[in-house]
Amino acid sequence: MPRPSLLTVLRVVVVIACAIGGTTLLPRLDDGATADLVLLVVVAGAVMRGAPAGALLGLGAGWVVDLVPPGGDPLGAAALSYAAAGALAGAARRFGTWSPLLPVLATVAGAVVVQGAGLLVAAATADPLLVGRAAWTVALTTAVGLFVVPLLLAVERALVRRRLG
Repeated sequence: MPRPSLLTVLRVVVVIACAIGGTTLLPRLDDGATADLVLLVVVAGAVMRGAPAGALLGLGAGWVVDLVPPGGDPLGAAALSYAAAGALAGAARRFGTWSPLLPVLATVAGAVVVQGAGLLVAAATADPLLVGRAAWTVALTTAVGLFVVPLLLAVERALVRRRLG
């Protein structure tokens, strides 16, 4: 049985810390909007590794989001939306060169996918559609992602270079 790499273990720890910290420590706007830190980890991993790895990382991160209180309803919806966001962000790597705009565009696209899926779930379960909160969450995630995603990419590149070097 192969052992998980240090990078894989580090990603899991960061996703769990972001899920717990994002639900408990981050300030929220009046309507409940806050930056989605878990998505930023998924986007960074997807941009670095590509669509298949992004989808798997998103699926795992979505399961964590579904299970960390307050949890997701219905169970598994967050996992599927984060998997789609990870696949989309990873696909952006194939179509673009390493430009400073690629992580930002991938963050915006991933945030729109996750929040759009949340709105679809709310519509399907007859919950109130909080479009304003979804829009603010996309904006806050993008603003935080401008700084966090390049930092995560730099850390991951340094770890990969250290492992190869």
